[in-house]
Amino acid sequence: MYTIHPLLVHAPIGLLVGNALLTALYLWRGDRSVEQAAYHCLWLGLLLLVPALASGGAAAALYLAGGGSPRPDALGWINAHALGAGATLLAYWRAWLARRRSPGLLDDRRARRGYLATLALGMALLVLTGWAGGHMVYVLGVGLR
Repeated sequence: MYTIHPLLVHAPIGLLVGNALLTALYLWRGDRSVEQAAYHCLWLGLLLLVPALASGGAAAALYLAGGGSPRPDALGWINAHALGAGATLLAYWRAWLARRRSPGLLDDRRARRGYLATLALGMALLVLTGWAGGHMVYVLGVGLR
């Protein structure tokens, strides 16, 4: 059975990278519409992370219960990828909550430091989790038949 997980991960990744770029552009230019676009990328990317994580969990369960013998080194990578994805969801959820509770967050120099740190953490986790997923597929052959 072909998993839908690879199809579902690209939209949230693109939206969350777009959030980072648009947030940086807002800080540079100060255009309020750019900040609104960044916020919409954030909540939509966060929303689309949920089915991506659910499909990844289902794909991992199918792989591990597949009857064949999975590579012995694959389980550690699967767990790291899953934990990284959960941490990514949590980081972006916290950023979304902060931004929703305080719409002018980016205009307050002191308050935006924590928000930007949370976004940076989310981006780092997104990159590392994506890399781990790519390693599983292209190096370990997980999910390929």
